Amino acid sequence: MPVAAASATPSEGYRAYLDGLRVVAVYLVVLFHSGSDRFSAGYVGVDVFFVLSGFLVTQLLLRDLSSDGSISYRRFYARRFRRLLPAAFVVLVASALVYSALASPIEVAASKGGFQAAFLYVTNWYFIRQAGDYFAADPATNPVLQFWSLAVEEQFYLAWPLLLGGLWLLAARFDVRRWQVLRGMVAVGAAASLLWAWSLRSSDPSRAYYGTDARAYQLMAGALIALTPALVTRLAGFARPARWVGLASIVTIGILASSWISLDAIGRGALVTLATALAIVALEVADGGVAQRVLSLAPIVYLGRISYGTYLWHWPVILVLARSFDLSVVSTIAFTTVVATALASLSFEVLERPVRFSAVLDRFRTPVIVGGLALSAVSALIIIPAVLDPSRTTSVAAVAGPRIPTTSFSAVPADLDFAALKADFPPQSACYQQSPDVCTLRVGSGPHIALIGDSHAQMVIPTLTAMADRYDLTLSVSVQFVCPWQRDLYAVTLVNPNQRLKECQKAKDDLYDRVIPALDPDVVVVMNRGYEVPNQEPQYRGPDGQPLAASAPEFDDWLEQTTTDSLAELGAEGRKVVMLEPIPYGVLNPLTCLSEAVTVAECRYVVDPTPTSVERLYRRLAADDDQVWSVDLDRLVCPYLPICDPIVDELVVKSDWTHLTSTFARALAPAIESYFAANGITPP
Repeated sequence: MPVAAASATPSEGYRAYLDGLRVVAVYLVVLFHSGSDRFSAGYVGVDVFFVLSGFLVTQLLLRDLSSDGSISYRRFYARRFRRLLPAAFVVLVASALVYSALASPIEVAASKGGFQAAFLYVTNWYFIRQAGDYFAADPATNPVLQFWSLAVEEQFYLAWPLLLGGLWLLAARFDVRRWQVLRGMVAVGAAASLLWAWSLRSSDPSRAYYGTDARAYQLMAGALIALTPALVTRLAGFARPARWVGLASIVTIGILASSWISLDAIGRGALVTLATALAIVALEVADGGVAQRVLSLAPIVYLGRISYGTYLWHWPVILVLARSFDLSVVSTIAFTTVVATALASLSFEVLERPVRFSAVLDRFRTPVIVGGLALSAVSALIIIPAVLDPSRTTSVAAVAGPRIPTTSFSAVPADLDFAALKADFPPQSACYQQSPDVCTLRVGSGPHIALIGDSHAQMVIPTLTAMADRYDLTLSVSVQFVCPWQRDLYAVTLVNPNQRLKECQKAKDDLYDRVIPALDPDVVVVMNRGYEVPNQEPQYRGPDGQPLAASAPEFDDWLEQTTTDSLAELGAEGRKVVMLEPIPYGVLNPLTCLSEAVTVAECRYVVDPTPTSVERLYRRLAADDDQVWSVDLDRLVCPYLPICDPIVDELVVKSDWTHLTSTFARALAPAIESYFAANGITPP
């Protein structure tokens, strides 16, 4: 039976100030993405959007319950498609076309998954998967970055009407306490979501930030306000204080979006959720006041009505500006605000409003839903691959490595398979908490070699595997991403720093205490990336666990202490230790460059040939111990050092900025074999 209207919501009419609140949210995000230092946490604008969406959508659903006693699912879903899909379709297709023109072929090919996820409204889960992939592109450079939050909202729009309808039926058993029980269940769900997000904030911050389940509390906070209309009714006599609370809440949101407050994204988001909820209640209660009047000004309200389009367009505009011009932050903010707002206005007037308020489309709800689903699927599976897979990015070259002319002034071969080259990297092998037999890749009658280190040790697995096959060696491998081989030395990571530190600590303790003694190799080969690259400092953690810059006075001492101690432990029982020095690190991604260059020479790069702190230390320690060697690979990777070619001996050298392709690493085997034999590391 229908529910009393008073039980649904006290505010049936349009409230202009809520559109004004959208303006605060969207331009905070614009400031953040434009690089504003003062609003370095402007991403909290998304949190404001989530609370508002939960509030307004729940009010729409409650109106159905108020009038009909049930939710009109077809009407709701049809309206969502008409509201969101047309503008999103235009932005995604336009972004794909522009990005394919501005970005390199390999970047274009790598972006396809993001565009497909955006059309299917699963971008947030796509980014979560990327964040767990060591070689994944940074989501901050993804051309569809802004769609992650829209994916969260769409997933909420899909599930919430069904869930609310189910909870409503379940709560009917409690008769007069129906509303209290319903609010209680929603509150419990919101609390569970917040606790889940809080539990993930250190161990998996990307999951906590992008996950729909970890964000649900913000949407449900808005829903709780809509489900508690008596709150506004009972506070009606406090209109004057509410005006100040509303203003203070909005100011608080601005402060939380600034660099003045030091909080992580999850803690900041929880406070913004509270401030936004207070702002909504206060604005609903207040009868006038500065905040309500300003947010209700006609220009502000119009900007709020087109805020969806502004949010969609601002990120493509920023990417175009960043790739085409060298602008200051202030100029980027100004251009982005003007251009994105203008595009949003055009989209609203020409496309969004006509579709949204079409009486004809409103009569054909089922076809609209089916058509919307079909358009999303066709766009993801057909249109996007067609736009982002031009013939110049496809290839029939074998994954094993294309054979191309060695001269750098030759044209880049048209048949290079850049996707295959980027993926030309050996699988990880590790012994952590497993039998040492698991990480023994080859068993032979000759000496036993154990390879340890980070992903740079992993990249030479093909080198040592080829040696083991040729000379009947035993080869074991235990590597860990972003985890230096020295026992007490740890790298600073930008993604999941605490989680990676704990994983590295556990892996190295297990390696030194159990795995190496159990394997008892004759030779231990170690390798790390050159973490002491000056323009990326700090890269290491010091004795206190805090970041330690390569320029710090204590850096060399800590590096020497950890390396010396680790060599002593690894070299016990008469083992030989071979330290492979870091390979040259350039200022460009050679593979990306090749994908857009005409000649190979365009992708040459120059490196500093001066030995780094690590290399100097390795060589000194090797000179002092006849059971330790330091191997310089620079001229194998860059024969014309300090000039580095992207292609050597007809093979593409690197799969990304720093890692060798498996094909090129395998080709190094003869040179490494000769060095080992000449120095008595392995038999001739």
